[in-house]
Amino acid sequence: MILTKLALHNFGIYGGKHEIDLTVQKDKPIILVGALNGSGKTTLLESIQFALFGKNAKFIPKTKTAYLDFLKDSINRKNLETSASVAVTFETKKGNRISTYEVVRTWSLNSSKNQLDTVQVFKNGELDEELSDRWPELSENFFPSQLSDLFFFDGERIESLAQPARCSELIRTGLNSLLGLDLVT
Repeated sequence: MILTKLALHNFGIYGGKHEIDLTVQKDKPIILVGALNGSGKTTLLESIQFALFGKNAKFIPKTKTAYLDFLKDSINRKNLETSASVAVTFETKKGNRISTYEVVRTWSLNSSKNQLDTVQVFKNGELDEELSDRWPELSENFFPSQLSDLFFFDGERIESLAQPARCSELIRTGLNSLLGLDLVT
């Protein structure tokens, strides 16, 4: 899975629409975002995880009220809109075939209690209803949420990743998830 684009609409400090190109060149394979504290670096990382995993994102507490609070608080307050969205586009390669996926997560302050947020998944530019309906379970096939801490981290979390006990636990959890052993336990 290779991330290629991130699109934000009224998410966190990002009021309005913003698109970030995440494609890399062969001689420049790393995306590095640098800015002053409070500029939105962590928000960018969280938006990717939120688009992919929704309420199962690792940074969101696992209570229903915490998720509701997150949805409400993540809508930019500086404009009059009451909805927001995040979208992540990525590519996968199977053999010689490259497929492009776009995961679009949308939510609104005036959503019904049954419909907190919606997710739409587009495969090669076309809406895939089955992928959209089953995204919470199928997303783990593309990118296990347990591994997200290994790939999406900011400067504040580097210190905790450098601690041997924390790092080994993170790797153990990620490998168990990849092997399906977390289902057994």
